[in-house]
Amino acid sequence: MDKAAMMIKARKLFKDVSDLPTIPVIVSRVIRLLDDHESNPDEVADLILSDQVLAARVIRVVNSPLYMPGSKITSVKRALLYLGFRSVREMILTSYFVDGFKAPEQPFDMNIFWMHSFSVGSMSRRIAAMVGYNDTELAYMVGIIHDIGKVFFGHYLREEYGEMLAHINYTRSTTYDAELECFGTTHSEVGLCLAQRWNFPPVYCDVISHHHTSELAIEDPLLTAIVALADFFCLAYTISDSVAQATKPDRSEEYAWNLLRQQSRHPLPDNLGDFFFMLSDEYVEVFREVNQLFNTMTTT
Repeated sequence: MDKAAMMIKARKLFKDVSDLPTIPVIVSRVIRLLDDHESNPDEVADLILSDQVLAARVIRVVNSPLYMPGSKITSVKRALLYLGFRSVREMILTSYFVDGFKAPEQPFDMNIFWMHSFSVGSMSRRIAAMVGYNDTELAYMVGIIHDIGKVFFGHYLREEYGEMLAHINYTRSTTYDAELECFGTTHSEVGLCLAQRWNFPPVYCDVISHHHTSELAIEDPLLTAIVALADFFCLAYTISDSVAQATKPDRSEEYAWNLLRQQSRHPLPDNLGDFFFMLSDEYVEVFREVNQLFNTMTTT
């Protein structure tokens, strides 16, 4: 099935859902200000303080082991200056994304899902640094949110998605292939619909849509390649309990690897296997970082 047909199926699923989670208006306004490099920290701090829940979340995160300030920070403005606009924006987006799909039951282990998502973010940032990509924090952010479509499936099609996952458990089938067979679309297309609903930037949408079809990426093919390889590594070499993944790179990963080698500003190994071996050396630090991030973002 081609991408256009898969998008039609995805949009039909979206049309049938009336209670999609939304990002609060105040949060959207804060994020827009944080995207503007000319914004005044006082203006941003005042807007954050107008939402007590958001302000408390910023203070909690800045004082967490993830950032380890020298002394406790109690001022939103000081938190902004300490973390920087970019980090605050990413923290807000990530935490509201986690909260948006909280549900009493899911057909897969949500803790493992979030650990995987944060791992892909951290590994994407490292790969971006390895190849000299000019925005490692963007790679980190889109790495975290690349699989939002899976949460949509688990939240709104819990029974059907659970049956699909049970059917492919302990097989070599991937969730991507199983989703396509069962629903006529995948978490990539569904994730794109959700990202567009939330007005994510075009490059975010493109990575979400094409992290399993990196050869089709338009906005930033190198960024999509980075996330595609980080995703494959984290599934095939680390966490695979809740979402099945092939252990052999497919066309998308091979394309991503070739593009990475072509556009890297630094030398890379001759083959993908050696590159993944390099990444395995990074994973101890990634695991430590992800545990801190996960505990911070999922604390109520």
